[in-house]
Amino acid sequence: MDEIKKVESVSDVQFKIHDSAVNIINFKPSLKKKKETTSANDLTRFQKICFGLAGLPYQAYFCAIGVFTTVYLLNNACLPPNKTTFILFISRITDAITDPIYGLLVNKTKLTRFGKMKPWIAVAIPLCSIAYIMMWYSPAGFTENQLFVWYTFWHSFQFTAITGIRIPHTSMTMYLSHSKKERESITVYRMGFEMIGLLLALIIQGPFVSGASNCANLNETQSNSTDTNYITLSNWDQYKYTYIAIVMTVIFLAGSLPVVLYVNEKPELVEASEKNENKKKKISTVQELKRMFTFKPYLLIICSTIMTTSSIQIIQSNLQLYFEFGYIAIKDLFMYCIIIILGCAIMFVPIWKKMMMKIEKTTALIIGNLTMIPLLIGVFFFKTNNIGEIITFFALAILGANCFTAAFLVPPALIPEALDSYFLKYRTKPDALFYTFFTIGTKILIAIYLGISQEVLSVVGYDITATTQTDQVGQSIKYLIAPLPLIFLLLSSVCIYFYPIDSKKAEENAKIINSIHRESTQSEIYSVESKAELVTDQEKDYF
Repeated sequence: MDEIKKVESVSDVQFKIHDSAVNIINFKPSLKKKKETTSANDLTRFQKICFGLAGLPYQAYFCAIGVFTTVYLLNNACLPPNKTTFILFISRITDAITDPIYGLLVNKTKLTRFGKMKPWIAVAIPLCSIAYIMMWYSPAGFTENQLFVWYTFWHSFQFTAITGIRIPHTSMTMYLSHSKKERESITVYRMGFEMIGLLLALIIQGPFVSGASNCANLNETQSNSTDTNYITLSNWDQYKYTYIAIVMTVIFLAGSLPVVLYVNEKPELVEASEKNENKKKKISTVQELKRMFTFKPYLLIICSTIMTTSSIQIIQSNLQLYFEFGYIAIKDLFMYCIIIILGCAIMFVPIWKKMMMKIEKTTALIIGNLTMIPLLIGVFFFKTNNIGEIITFFALAILGANCFTAAFLVPPALIPEALDSYFLKYRTKPDALFYTFFTIGTKILIAIYLGISQEVLSVVGYDITATTQTDQVGQSIKYLIAPLPLIFLLLSSVCIYFYPIDSKKAEENAKIINSIHRESTQSEIYSVESKAELVTDQEKDYF
């Protein structure tokens, strides 16, 4: 009886596995047909919007922090330039340090039932929301040193938390579609929403927080009042940054949650990536990084992107100070200027999308970089409120908006192409690490730059309690906003000029990778068939 049971169990196994093999083999033609029909439309338009929408809130955060933080710490928190320097420097360096840590952790994360990237985003959303509100809140009764510690902590924590959204979100691109064209499409959605986020941050925060300095108002009141108890500010003047931060956080939650709820990574793409990682010869992280930084396409695109992005962030960080003290004649037109620049940058997106299809992406980035140079040169010459001079300034600003558009659209479209080329060479896709190091260089450069710029303001006599500043302060701000971005844009153009992967080569690489995936699928099918035959042979031996 035992022998009969054994025979039955082996036979059962044989039939089950053999039937599975037959089903898989018979399904092979339809599998190819299914891939051909779905690869062109892997994501619905709604899913693309939900994915792109997540770029809006964190870019709005970055914009508000980049444009208004310096002015807030100097004019509302009443911290001197030297302490502001350390807050900005420490928080940006912390941000740069946490980037590779996140990259390594995300890269090593295994697929869960919620996905590979989405759990990171879900955890980071509430932390980021709390930190953003706290970094714009000034506790009553704190001394200058206590405020320094407070803002240093919350700025650093905010940058750390938001990295937990940005890196998984951008890395998710590689796991949403089999098609290179689809990945480019969702990248355009993401970058388009990010540009809207920039504009939204300025529209919401700009009109309410750009006004007279609280420190100057307190100083003036103190000078004109004999009763020290009379020195107070209204609740709005004291906490307006905090109230606007709460509004921004509501927008942040509304934009971030849809990607967690409605967008799913494709398990087969994540599993294929993990299988490639398991099959390849195990190498250390240091060796992986050595490969990346000796890979010519990656080096060129990362250098070009860092230079272009740093240029834009330097302009953003100093633009309000430039209007306040550099081009005083039109200081009241600051919001109009920034809205026009970003509004035009958004309107130029369809034009640049078509341009990227007509010409090489590298050529498009070079053209975009060069459009900002006339404005940077003109910064030194604009002084009066003459109508002709104002029209010229805004015309150059509109021309420079093309640089914003190109910087947001072109580099993200080149990264997947570089990843494909890297995969063909090393049979591995360290996507999280690839995206991580695109931002580290920018953050380190900006941290150093912000530290130097605050020290320069301190040396030339910037006074946080004064309603007006000296001509030397205004001239210094012009030198802070123009020469370095101009040099960076030229260097970016030189780097991207030598980028070796053109559109034809990128298409060829994508086709080769698709054929590799098909061969991998077929090998798995034949492996199942072989197992079925092996069990049949074992059954014969058993009898």
